[in-house]
This record gives sequence, structure tokens and C-alpha cells, in this order.
Amino acid sequence: MGGVQHSTFLLAEQILKDKTADIRILLPGEGRFTRLCQENKIPYSTYNQIPYESTSLSWFNDKLRIPNLFAWVFNIYAILINSLRIKKIVEQHFPDLAITKGLHSHFSAGIACKRLNLPVIWHLQDLISQRHCGILDSIFNYIANKIPDHIICDGKVIRNSLKKVVRHRATTVLNGIKIDDLSREKEVGLRTRQELGIPANAYVVGNMARIIPWKGQELLLNVFTKYAELNQNSYLLLVGSPLFENDRYFKYIMQLIDEYGLENRVIMPGYRSNLKEIFSAMDFFICPSLEKDTSPLVLLSAISSGLPVAVTNINSLKEITDLCPALDVFDSDDRSHLFSLMKKYVDKGIRDVNGRKNRQAGKMYFDIAIHSDKMMKILNLNLYG
Repeated sequence: MGGVQHSTFLLAEQILKDKTADIRILLPGEGRFTRLCQENKIPYSTYNQIPYESTSLSWFNDKLRIPNLFAWVFNIYAILINSLRIKKIVEQHFPDLAITKGLHSHFSAGIACKRLNLPVIWHLQDLISQRHCGILDSIFNYIANKIPDHIICDGKVIRNSLKKVVRHRATTVLNGIKIDDLSREKEVGLRTRQELGIPANAYVVGNMARIIPWKGQELLLNVFTKYAELNQNSYLLLVGSPLFENDRYFKYIMQLIDEYGLENRVIMPGYRSNLKEIFSAMDFFICPSLEKDTSPLVLLSAISSGLPVAVTNINSLKEITDLCPALDVFDSDDRSHLFSLMKKYVDKGIRDVNGRKNRQAGKMYFDIAIHSDKMMKILNLNLYG
């Protein structure tokens, strides 16, 4: 499960808890998400989705991309067929309004709901790529002007990327998380370190993200390699998996770890959903994203857990850094600055002070109840005016 799936689950859970609406999640098949719905008694339906193909071909760890024209044609066919399958499921439940999440779902589910004369709200949680001379962006904005009645963006940078004719129907709502479930605990952290083979007294620099090039794990690893020479009791905890992507970049990172001789100092436990345990085992969280992250759930969770946090100065994260003054911000091209931040947070006193400030900011801005309340106001406005 990725951020879109987790945010969908958290919102559905909160809406049902508050009893502000009935809800049903429509998913493209059985899997981890449907099991989560079953465990938490969240109503859902599934349809047999035709899988989509990547719209570009990538080389050199995403440094070179060219359009995959076959995939573009195939995806148009898949969108149309999937919209028919979605329509059959949706019309069985007579909903008052539909929210779509994920690029292809905006198209396929949007078309299906429009055929049923349902109000449609797109929840945008990713920036549309400007690659290929902005062709995809132009197509997206054209369809955004035709399908959704309203658009919710999880960051200002996404809303600002929309064409003016679309932007006036868009609202920004930051993502939300369950703050109370994230408070770090010493004993929990010690157990997690023991499980992962990390010494109890080690200094642990951490990151949790999908293992793909633009998340910046290579940058973080290269800087940590230098820092590890200075501090022999330091460890790097890289949590995540390739998830929706292929594993070429993951293998490349593993190869670098082997070349640097850090097999015992860089821990990669794969995909984990137990955020409290992972954050409790960390001392310092770094978000080295190189592009397009907007209020990512893991970053909001790390802040809210009470960890000191450093993030890159990419434009899409400025909204978060403005709300959380205790965050450290670094330029991805200035590796010496990131190195100095690793040195800075060896000091437990500094960690504790900034961690407390981050948790206070998390409670103020990122709690799922705040997010749910803002979302429901927009839904009701679109239903009842």
C-alpha cells in the first residue's frame, strides 16, 4: 500500500467514526487494502481492473525517460473498459457523490460517475509530470475541466499547477494522520532495534519511503557513507520497498551498500506499516525527496511522532516547512549541509527539543480529525450548496 491507499483508509475510518456519512470504497481487486477494510469493518467493493502500463520508459535510474507510445494507446483502452466495469458496481449502491483517488481512477471512475450523473470530486495527491513537453499535463487539465465538479489538492503546489479555468474549482487540504498512534516510546524503540540488529546505544538516522529514484535514497546513502567514517556507532535505517515500480533502483542501492562495505550499518527491512515502532527506533528522520512530494503521510507521521526531521528545500514541501519551524531544510546539492545535520543530532538534548516542537506542530495541523472535518465541509458544499 502507498500513500494514496493509506490516506483513503484513514479518511474512511474517521468518517465512519464521526458518523458524518456512509461510505464505500471501490477497489480494483483483492489485496492488502481489502484485508485492512475487512479487519476494520469498512464497506468496500471490488471490480476486475485491467492493469495500466507505465507511460514512459526509464533508463539510468530515472535520469532518462522517453514516452511509451504503446502504453498511452493501451491505457486509453483500459480506462474506457475499466470505466464500464466501475459503472456497473457504482450504480448498484446509489451513492450521492464520488471521490476519486489516483491518476487513472480520476479518468476511469470519473467517466463512469459522469455517465451516472453523479457529482465527482477528484482528490489529487501527486503532481502531474511536465515531461514530454507537458503533453500529459495538458491532457490532464483538459479532462479536469470536463469531469470533476470540484478538486481537492493535498498541497498548494498541486493547485497552483492547474490551469486557471480549473483552479477556481480547486481547494487545498493537507493530508491527515492518526497522531495519537505515533508517540515514540523508548521500550518500543529498543525492541525494534533488537529485532533489526541495531545496538541499543547506536545513533540511528532514518528514512521511510518507496524505494524509487526521486525519493532520494541514493543522496542520503552517499552522505551517510561519509558520516559513518566519522561516527562508528551510527546506523542508517532505510525502510520501504519498490512497491509499484520495478526493483532496478532497489538493486542499485543494495549494490552501493555492498561497494561501500556498509552491509552491517545500513538496515533495509523492507515495507513496514508499524510506524510507531520504526520511528521509536530512529533518532533523526531525513526526507531527501528530489521532486514533487506534497504533504507525504510518512513525513507528517515522522514530524508528529516527535522526531527531529530534516527535509529538502523542494518547492512542494515548503507548505510543510512553513508550518513546522523546527524542521531543518537543506539543498539536495549541498551535501556538506546534510552531513552537518547528521552531526548536529548526535546531541540528544537537541533531538528532544526539536522533536517536542515537531510533535506540537503535528497535533496542531496534521491530525486526521482536522483533515476529515475539512473534507466533509467540501463534500457537503458540493452536495447541498
